[in-house]
Amino acid sequence: KSSFALCQSLRVDVDRVLATYWRGREGYSISAKEQRRLDRGARGSKPSTYGELTAEGVRLLAERWGLDDTEGAPGIFADLGCGVGKMVVQVYLECPGVGRALGVELSATRCRRAREAWEALLLSDEAFELRQRLLKSSGCQEEASPQDEVEFIQGNLLEADISDVTHIYLSSLCFDEATLFASAQKVQQEGRQLRGVASLQPLPLLREVGELLLPMSWTSRGGEDMWVGVRVSDAARRQVWAPCPTSTRPSGKAPKRRGVRVPHQCHSVL
Repeated sequence: KSSFALCQSLRVDVDRVLATYWRGREGYSISAKEQRRLDRGARGSKPSTYGELTAEGVRLLAERWGLDDTEGAPGIFADLGCGVGKMVVQVYLECPGVGRALGVELSATRCRRAREAWEALLLSDEAFELRQRLLKSSGCQEEASPQDEVEFIQGNLLEADISDVTHIYLSSLCFDEATLFASAQKVQQEGRQLRGVASLQPLPLLREVGELLLPMSWTSRGGEDMWVGVRVSDAARRQVWAPCPTSTRPSGKAPKRRGVRVPHQCHSVL
């Protein structure tokens, strides 16, 4: 049975801890010096721009991937470019289909905030209590071990070990063409266990098989929520993307960024 159907109250408590332990640790502002360092050499969009899925957006994506289901072996979720790590923690606390969650973030400030918030949540024992509630309500017998099952790494996402990862989220809206290509190449060559990949921009070398419109917040709008297109997989096919017939690098300009849309309801296009 779906963990979300059994644990509606869990969502309320997860929302509460995300608001409490990340208060004052948001990712929207970093020093001007760090912004310049992150943006050095970038063409067009600035890598320092910050955006994150809202809690509801995370839930919609998790449901699409089937991470609210306990059938099959638990997966490993990775947020490559995780910011302050809220999505990583939410997926771990709400999704019984995930056994481990990993966040990789280039910004030292944002990664430090992610670690600080997570460590505070661990010390409070609320991380253990929430994960244990999730496992129990889902019929899982194992004991929660959050201190061993969530990790934040400060570094380049292109250097992350994704060999065991089953689901990847890429907040790629501000990636330039070179970074998009390198990310797609990494996923294609190193993601041996992948069941799903979600990206805000189409990834070259990989074929899009689905799309969701999910709510996000961005620095450019002062943290206001907006709806953006997120390319995702059909979870039933057990993969997010399929290799294109050719593995050569595409020529021409990078894919045009999609405009923000505000739909009447969130829907998917398959």
